[in-house]
Amino acid sequence: MANAAPGSRARQLMGILPVATFWALVAQGILSVTRLLTTMTVGGKFGSGSEEQLGYYSNGFAALMVMIAIFEAFVTTPLTVFNQKQPADRKSVFSGQMLIAGLLVIGGIAAVCGILFGLQLYTQKVKPELAAALVAVACMAPFQLIREFSRRWLLANLRVRASAGLEVAFAGLFFIGVFTLVATGNVSALTMFFTLAVVNAIGCVSWWLIFRESFSFNSSIDQSSSIGNQLIENIRYGRWVAGENVCSTLTMYFSSWYLTWRLDEAAAGVFFACFTVVMLANPFLLGISSILAPRAAQGFNDQGYLGLVGVLLKLGSVLMLVMIAISVLLWFAGDRVTTLLFPAEYAGYFDQHFGGINQITAVLGLALPAMGLSYISAFGLLAAHRPRDNFVSAAVGVAVLMIVNFCFAETTLLTVAISFVASYYAAMACRTGFLLVAFLKHS
Repeated sequence: MANAAPGSRARQLMGILPVATFWALVAQGILSVTRLLTTMTVGGKFGSGSEEQLGYYSNGFAALMVMIAIFEAFVTTPLTVFNQKQPADRKSVFSGQMLIAGLLVIGGIAAVCGILFGLQLYTQKVKPELAAALVAVACMAPFQLIREFSRRWLLANLRVRASAGLEVAFAGLFFIGVFTLVATGNVSALTMFFTLAVVNAIGCVSWWLIFRESFSFNSSIDQSSSIGNQLIENIRYGRWVAGENVCSTLTMYFSSWYLTWRLDEAAAGVFFACFTVVMLANPFLLGISSILAPRAAQGFNDQGYLGLVGVLLKLGSVLMLVMIAISVLLWFAGDRVTTLLFPAEYAGYFDQHFGGINQITAVLGLALPAMGLSYISAFGLLAAHRPRDNFVSAAVGVAVLMIVNFCFAETTLLTVAISFVASYYAAMACRTGFLLVAFLKHS
């Protein structure tokens, strides 16, 4: 395999992709279902949750997603890219270096988040429940980030069946914990984050016991130096990815913080429930992307921009059809899906504030076509080695989100939903424009 011709290796990779993609879809589907049921449970569908608790949970979850975005940029994305370049006899050493680099980044993230959360608690009036949820997130984040590393390490080494198996085990253990919370009437944002921390810790230990022989560590000075060099290389490679990840995460989850600040936790919880319904498209989005990303890179390497655009048009059209179909479905039935998945109190919220009409899910669903095209263009830019253009586009999306929100004197769920949709169309237009200009320039 190491001596195979590039074309032969490419064909072998394409041959394994359909099977790998199936198991990646399974893993992503399990993760998405787990998050959906978690949101429904905290929101009160099965137990003692409520809109307010879902508001606290959404604020903490948004903070966690920002941490994951930074960790992904500086650790797991470089791991995925650099791992393919390692000879077979060095992969265990490289894995060890990346794990240590990941632990160092986790330490930095934990320190910064601890300081920021501390300042937040001491400089502003924060409800005790929200403060407890933020502290719980800060404590559980290291376990979550190590588990993110374990999942991405398995996928980078094409151990996708093992990844799916561990996701099944994780989901099963987590649901046992959630069932216990529901049965004892102890569902809250705080207890849910605590349950996640315990299950993540068990998952990390299990992963390490199974795969520890694939990691090699050397305490020599030279090895320590190479770990430092690897971390520097990760940061150099990931700086634009980090900026794009943080901007994209803010676009996705800023609304929870903003609604809590301008209105209250109940408004943030109701909005997050509608947003969760829209994110039912996530398994399709990320599943098709798992095929699109490597093939876009291969198309660019083989035939330049012509090959890249050919791949984007072929596979991107499938993604766009799915996103448009889900968007149309949510436009006509989004309110009924939301009512089905969440308790009657959420419909009561719309009775009180919007005349009984839930427009929020339908409006948020309008962002899905832009989200799909934005993903397609982003993979094109990354395949063409233009991460800076990708970051600028994401930054434009965040700017539009902020401008639209602050342009309205009165904040409502509808204005926030409109700002979310506008931000994705702005980012999509920028990414598509950058890609089109690059194609015309080099074709």
